[in-house]
Amino acid sequence: MKIDAHAHGQHAEMGPAGKRVPPLVPGWKKSDGDPQVLVKEHNRRGIEKALLLDPPEITFELKRMFGDFVLPCPMVDMDQCTPESIEALLDRGAVGIKFIAPMHPYGDDCYLPLYKVIRDRRALAVFHTGYLTHGFFDPGLLLARESWINMFHMRPGELDRINRALPDLKILMAHFGNPWWEEAWTMLKSNNNIYADLSGGTNYQKSMNMWKDMFAPNGILNEKVVSKLCYGCDGSMFHAGVFEYQPFIDFYEALYELLKLPDEIRRKIDRENILMLVDGK
Repeated sequence: MKIDAHAHGQHAEMGPAGKRVPPLVPGWKKSDGDPQVLVKEHNRRGIEKALLLDPPEITFELKRMFGDFVLPCPMVDMDQCTPESIEALLDRGAVGIKFIAPMHPYGDDCYLPLYKVIRDRRALAVFHTGYLTHGFFDPGLLLARESWINMFHMRPGELDRINRALPDLKILMAHFGNPWWEEAWTMLKSNNNIYADLSGGTNYQKSMNMWKDMFAPNGILNEKVVSKLCYGCDGSMFHAGVFEYQPFIDFYEALYELLKLPDEIRRKIDRENILMLVDGK
């Protein structure tokens, strides 16, 4: 069984020119029936739980509906929120906080008070790294801002400065830094508390030889780095009849076989790493 470390469950209407527009609402509706029917189907397909990374109103509503299947990790507008608002989300039961689309580099001093709250509460900080799809984060849509985002603010290397300032902050680096994969690899190798997923629409489409060279250069498995991966898909988990994660399950399983990973490392990637990261200890 796997625990998906990067799941979504929101729905957005499409506006002019194909752009997504608010309001965002949970993908599961009362008319869809008993949520536990969907949970059982996910379980049958190999998904035990899911770390949900959506705005708070979506995340906590789906947690209410789906119970223990959901590990709530709400996304915040990091240029609008405060340490107190982070505390409030953790008090509501969030296991971590998702950061994305900053107006300054992730490592900027202005964000350190937010990270310190998460560190002090032994929660998880999830960072979107690398390219960010067009639409949700355009001015005036999902986040309260007037400026366009800069993907360079979300480079994996920005997490290095955070780790130096807060070495005991638990970090999950989403998307393995796409397209800065080598930089992401260095973050895993050099920082004990940084982990990563290979979620998203690009990583699983890259050459398997690239990933083999990444995690087993010259045919020698780097157990330290590969052992810090987490399974994740970045797909919808809460829409009736939608199971977007199968290509990602296939990708991870193919990677395990290509690298000839021992069972203990597979278990870490599939579920043990993310459980450790959200444990709160």
